Amino acid sequence: MKKFINISLAIAMIFMASCEDYLDVNTDPNNPTDATAGLVFPAATLSVVSVIGGDYALTGNIWSQYWTQNHAANQYKAIDGYNLISTFQGARFQELYAGALNDLRFVKEKATVDEDWSYYLMATVLEAYSFQILADLYDDVPFDEALQGGEGNFSPAYVNGQVIYDSLIVRLDNALAKDLSAITVTNPGTADLIFGGNMAEWVKFANTLKLKIYMRQTESRASVAQAGIDALYASNAEFLDASAAVTSFADQANASNPLFEQDRRQLNTANNLKASTTMVDYLTNNGDPRINSLYEVPANGGLITGQRQGDYELSTLDLDPDDVSRAIVTATDPVYFISDVESLFLQAEAAARGYGTGDAKTLYDAAVNASFSMYGEDASTFIAAAGLYEYPNGTLAQNIEAIIMQKWVANARINGLEAWFDHLRTGFPLESTSATTFVSGQLNYPVNGVTSGQYPRRYLYPDREVSRNANTPTQKDIHTAVWWDQ
Repeated sequence: MKKFINISLAIAMIFMASCEDYLDVNTDPNNPTDATAGLVFPAATLSVVSVIGGDYALTGNIWSQYWTQNHAANQYKAIDGYNLISTFQGARFQELYAGALNDLRFVKEKATVDEDWSYYLMATVLEAYSFQILADLYDDVPFDEALQGGEGNFSPAYVNGQVIYDSLIVRLDNALAKDLSAITVTNPGTADLIFGGNMAEWVKFANTLKLKIYMRQTESRASVAQAGIDALYASNAEFLDASAAVTSFADQANASNPLFEQDRRQLNTANNLKASTTMVDYLTNNGDPRINSLYEVPANGGLITGQRQGDYELSTLDLDPDDVSRAIVTATDPVYFISDVESLFLQAEAAARGYGTGDAKTLYDAAVNASFSMYGEDASTFIAAAGLYEYPNGTLAQNIEAIIMQKWVANARINGLEAWFDHLRTGFPLESTSATTFVSGQLNYPVNGVTSGQYPRRYLYPDREVSRNANTPTQKDIHTAVWWDQ
């Protein structure tokens, strides 16, 4: 009950702050000099959760073509049609800096003074997680000089994403080297909304985040990726076998899953997000039972049915919206940082590339099994010999395609943004550039897309940052790849 009350109050504070009137990213709005790490860390956690489980989840699930905009509504047309402008989700950029990262900085500084290394590790992991997402979306972002508004630096320098990646590994290694058994270390208990104070799980979270950081570099710096992953295995690092997630949501206002709160509870319609034909077709063709946990039966009954991606200008006379399945989003859906399923797929891909010491087929089978089990389904016939999802044990390209395609399915409703990053990195699922012809098993260019067959590869810098920070780089279009996207 105490944990539920804490999370309810913290979520309420996050949502009250989640309007467009955000503080400048370069100011220090919190500066909680009289607070404790135990009071600030839950708020920092939920600040990250409000972003990655809210608007970032929305974008990831639409761009990965799990969901599409209902043609009888219009809330997310800009996302679905790639019609992005410089105000797009700028408030989320500011929330991560002025909210989450500011609070995490305070927790790290307080933990350093107190030599309370449990809080230091937890804050470092969430800090690294947040900075990686920012670098993945924008490439160059404020880093070393970020959060220095209190010291008078209101125009922090931008740092290249590759440099940030290397620095995040150093920060994580530094946190992992701390003595968690020191007499000054405290148990966070209910202040830890992710693992309830279990530091062994936080060590696994840190290791798995390092694995993800290295795997993101497979196409841009393969030697760095392999050396880093080989070192992880040589150190006998353990990876997540339980999901790093916040799960304590409730079906009541300001205490529910962030996406449910903003999409289902606060909008004037709860019918914006429909099933995308892209994913429905793939699952239907394979007889995949996970489809029943991702989409509702249409209001008019019948089979689960999708709508063409980006076909939001279609007349309701041509297609009854109640003949199309709605995406399942519930008030109590967890917000996942890294799921146990994603952890297994990361390990499987590393093994397939010859990194570390794992066995690719064993890890792939375990990952698919875990994804099915998440929804109470059985994957045994799918991954068996001659099964539809059997691991190919073929060429490197064939093996990577099998892993990423199944990871794509597994991340539906779980972590759509991560699926999008995997697509940019590996090219799977393949991209179709035709807005008129549907291609089964590929991402399909939105019917009403505005970018002439090109898919987005980054976010635009928020206009507030452009106008207030003279060090903001020249704005690039959304088709310009970030550094690791080769």
